[in-house]
This record gives sequence, structure tokens and C-alpha cells, in this order.
Amino acid sequence: MDAIVVGEFGSSSVVDVERPEPGNGEALIDVSRVQLSVTECLLYRGREVAHYDAVEQAIHGGEVGARLFGHEFCGEVVECGPDVEAFAVGDRVYAPGKIHCGSCPYCRSGYANYCLDTTAIGYDRPGALAEYVRLPTGPLRALPDGVSDAAGAALQPLASSVLCTIDAGIEPGDDVLVVGAGVMGFHCAMLARRFGAGEVYAVDVRERPLSIAADCGITPIDATETDPVAEIRAATGGLGADVAFAAVGGEQSHATDGDAPLAQAFRALRRGGTLLQVGHIEGEIEMTPRVARSKAVRWENPRKGVANVSPGTDTGELAAELVASDTISVEEYVTHELDGLESFEEAVEITLDKQTHDALGPAQIVLDN
Repeated sequence: MDAIVVGEFGSSSVVDVERPEPGNGEALIDVSRVQLSVTECLLYRGREVAHYDAVEQAIHGGEVGARLFGHEFCGEVVECGPDVEAFAVGDRVYAPGKIHCGSCPYCRSGYANYCLDTTAIGYDRPGALAEYVRLPTGPLRALPDGVSDAAGAALQPLASSVLCTIDAGIEPGDDVLVVGAGVMGFHCAMLARRFGAGEVYAVDVRERPLSIAADCGITPIDATETDPVAEIRAATGGLGADVAFAAVGGEQSHATDGDAPLAQAFRALRRGGTLLQVGHIEGEIEMTPRVARSKAVRWENPRKGVANVSPGTDTGELAAELVASDTISVEEYVTHELDGLESFEEAVEITLDKQTHDALGPAQIVLDN
């Protein structure tokens, strides 16, 4: 089968590799689509964001590089290994979950989201940048009828946004601010409304995502025309937002002072508010602990993977149901669909430079096996 192999940071090739065989508790999935994440693209270019150490070790640990990336995807189960009961051949799936060890104190006590030995798809083991991917069934969830392949490949970020929004602890009527109206920022804004927020504000510097947010009932704030912090304070009688999502990652100068996106989210909060740090920050970032302490902000790094919402559903299943029922839409942000693994380099370029390519979300790669 064909797969992307990364020989060095910024260098990849399509290589014919052996098609994997599913083991105990595993399924073999015929990949339909892959959506690159910004984090994956930054890592590919050698930027020190989340998972950098694992990626560097994978690239330099072998003679010919490594199979990396591709955790946002959808596909069809074509073969099941022994002891697979949750899925059958022909099921369409995506992977919102992580692979947990099952034996550490966190896993044993029901806190698997904090597992000490989590295996991440596409970083610690090959992901879906290939014609087929072999995975344990634990991280997989079914795609309901009516969810397109384009939406299916975009569902993993939505599932993460569901978990972020749950962890925010939004109360009915809360004023909610989202800094960054990219894919996850838009999702968090929409979900905040769904989960009972009063007014929801979205800050960005791009007209197009702000226009989409406005069409969905979210109040847009153009940071090129106004000071978002002053705007939020004026709209909330001087108090500030109850909850703020910092949905911009990358390199930033300061977490609590100045005009970096994370600092804007912090400064726009009321005392005792909640800050959800959604975006992955590159490298180190300064902060002033005294300021954070005096403001008494609850600074939350949201859980990763999938978590139970109720005895009947979890965040991965809920995300798929929200899309299937047209409650939440993800396809507005699927603007660039490319053919075949040979388009990987182009997909990276589009995903990292959306403004130049007039893209809203990450590029998707369509596989026709």
C-alpha cells in the first residue's frame, strides 16, 4: 500500500509499504479522507509544539524516516482482528480517542484522560496518511448515516471541542468569548451556545470566519478594527467574560500581558472567570503569576481524547450525533479537497497559510483506494 514517509523535517515521499494485519482488538481501516491538523503541519516543518519529541525520535530513530501524522480521518472497516465486538466489516469510523495503557493509576481509577502512557495516533504509531490504517478499536467511533466523508474527516476536532466546552463548565446565561475563529474556535463558540451560554463573542482578524460566525448568531469582533478586551468589557458592563476560549496556538509572547491571543483571552475575563487554553503554544511563554493569582482565574487545559457525557454517550459519539442531526455544522470550514497522498506537501502549505490560499480550515486529502 502507499503511505507518506517523513524522512526528515520538511521532507516526505510516498512509499510502497506493507499493508498491516489487524491484531487482537484491532481493525484495519480503508482510509477515505485525511484532514491535516495545524499541529501536524507545524511539526512537519520542525516547529517545537506538542508531540515534538516523539516526532523527532521517530524521524531520526530509523534508517528511512517514519510514518507520521493523520489522526483526523474517516474510513471503512475492511478487516477485524480477534476479539473485536464493537465494529464489523463495512462500518464507517473516525478516531476521536487516544490509546490508553489501561494499567496506570489513572486508567484503573476511571481517569484515563490523564493516562501516564498514552499512545497518540500519528505521533507514537502510524496514522492515516496511508491507504490503510490499523488501529485498536478503543479510540474509534462510528459515523452515523448522513455524515459525509468530508464531515467525517473533520469530526475529530469537533469531538475535542465538545470536551473543551464541557470542561469550561458553562453556566446558563454566561458571556463567552472565543479568541480565534478557526476550526476549533468556531466549534467552541457554536457549542457554547448549544450548552446554554447567553452571549457568545468571536474575535479574529479575518472577515470570512467572522461573517460565518455572525450568520450563526455569534457576535463578531474584528481585532483589526477594535480592541477586543475593551469591546468585551464594554459589552459586559465592565466585568468581562465569564468564560474565554484561547483558540489560537503557535508562538506567542506573553500569557497574561499584552495583545497576544492568549493574553487577550485572559485580560478579557472577569475575576473568577474560566480560561480554556485550546491552542497549542509553541516553545516557552512568559506569564505574571501575581496577576493570574489576583484575578483568581480558573486556567484550564482541557482533557484530551474522549470522555463520558452520560451513561449513554461520550464526547466522540455526541460529536457525530450533533453533525448527523444538523445541530452543528463542520463542512463550512472544509474549503480545500486535494486528490491522493501525492498532494501532502500542498496540503501542508494550504493548512499553514490559509489566508494566502483563501482556506478556512485545514486541507483534506481524498484517497481513492
